Amino acid sequence: MTVEETTHIKLKELFNDAEELLQFGTWQWDVATDNIAWSEGMYRIMGYSPESPPQLSDDFYLSHIHPTDAEELRHIRSNAIATKTPFEYTYRITTHQNEQRIINIKMKFVLNSKGEVIKGVAINRDVTEKTQMLHDLMHYKRIVGQKEEFLNVGNWELEISSNKMTWSDGMYQLLGYAPHEKKEEIDLFEFYRLHLQPEEVKKANQAIQEILANGETYVRQSILITRDGAPKPVEVFGKVLKDQQGAPAKVLGTVRDVTRLKQYEQELEVKVQELNRSNHELEEFAYVASHDLQEPLRKLTTFGERLKNKCADQLSEEGNLYVNRMMASAENMRILIDNLLEFSRVTRSQNPFERKSLDEIVKDVLNDQYLEVEEGKADVQVYDLPSVEMVTPQIRQLFNNLLSNAIKFRRKGIIPKITIKSEKLSKIEKERLKLRNGNLYYRIMVIDNGIGFEETYSEKIFQLFQRLHGKAEYPGSGMGLAICRKITDNHKGLIMADSTPGQGSTFSIILPETQAL
Repeated sequence: MTVEETTHIKLKELFNDAEELLQFGTWQWDVATDNIAWSEGMYRIMGYSPESPPQLSDDFYLSHIHPTDAEELRHIRSNAIATKTPFEYTYRITTHQNEQRIINIKMKFVLNSKGEVIKGVAINRDVTEKTQMLHDLMHYKRIVGQKEEFLNVGNWELEISSNKMTWSDGMYQLLGYAPHEKKEEIDLFEFYRLHLQPEEVKKANQAIQEILANGETYVRQSILITRDGAPKPVEVFGKVLKDQQGAPAKVLGTVRDVTRLKQYEQELEVKVQELNRSNHELEEFAYVASHDLQEPLRKLTTFGERLKNKCADQLSEEGNLYVNRMMASAENMRILIDNLLEFSRVTRSQNPFERKSLDEIVKDVLNDQYLEVEEGKADVQVYDLPSVEMVTPQIRQLFNNLLSNAIKFRRKGIIPKITIKSEKLSKIEKERLKLRNGNLYYRIMVIDNGIGFEETYSEKIFQLFQRLHGKAEYPGSGMGLAICRKITDNHKGLIMADSTPGQGSTFSIILPETQAL
């Protein structure tokens, strides 16, 4: 084999590899004879083998093209032959293996000495994947545009070195422009600043400088002036992207229209103020009413005792029964009024927060309830408890109520066992309970082996005047746990109960370590 032949073979192999790699094929069409010659790349594109080639012709090739596209191709090609100019067209084909592909053809013509078209030379590229990617990209862009419009947001990118800014369609919409009105030649960096008041421009520059110097992200509130001159409150998010050397290269940002959110916040603030005023009036009423009820109650009790002491022998058995029932009802009313006043005091409390150990609080409560613990022969186990910021009288009352209930609601013939322990809340638990991640929270558990209750009542028991048992069996006003919840609310905490009838209850108190925002 000669050197020329070897070189020719190598060049042919190289060309074939290039066709395969770049997914293209070349071919020639003899206009006079209708003969067609394909390269190996064309055979691959069309799904045929060069070893057993079909009878090639123009009609044979056109038969693989979608009928609508084939008709359009004939028309384009006829015009190109008439004008002796190259053309390009993209169309759909069905390969020999019945696969649907998208092909881009570029054809030019060879002329004879008389200027007549004698041959067409073409290159076909398989652009199926490219077309699909473009279709997906356009679909994604359409989805992003719809999402931006729905959420009233716009996205932007700022190159730090050149101050060159690029925008999404959402940015134009935020400023009151239609996307088709955008001008590629305008300086968006300056165009954006034209829609800011001077003080907002300074704040924007300062925010970018701070993020470049000290961090990677920022969030700030701003006011945009729209195309028609109306102010629009927005929230701006920014994130720095760094180059390979770690230097800031770009800032990616999002602008969100918060007009509705601001309106909602204002409406909510008005409602909160109205609710606070209403609550304050109700608290004042409860305090005054409870306080004023004590005087007639004292008279009722005093005269009832006098009647019982001085006239008992003059009353019939039925009369003495009535007096005793009246005195018992007066005592129940006194307890209820005292509890109402206590609930009102918790609400009205102005005592300062102080950091104190819960161990110390529980110890004081156990000393106060020494007789009750001894009488019930209760076994109380207290494990290490944390120190938290608290209003001391309120937290003391919280544990006083819970320990009193644990002793009171014991099972007959069973020694009351009460365990008090604590644990730190995990990040997952804080997220589940919608608590602030920036603070440390503790769960303090008061566990007893008492009578328990049905799980369906786990929320009802914290409501005012709610009782699950009769007064004759378990005395009380139904206010104790409501006061407990009010106290935990005042401490930005939570209280929950889990129980099974006959197997005891667990009261979980969630308290933050500090009251700082």
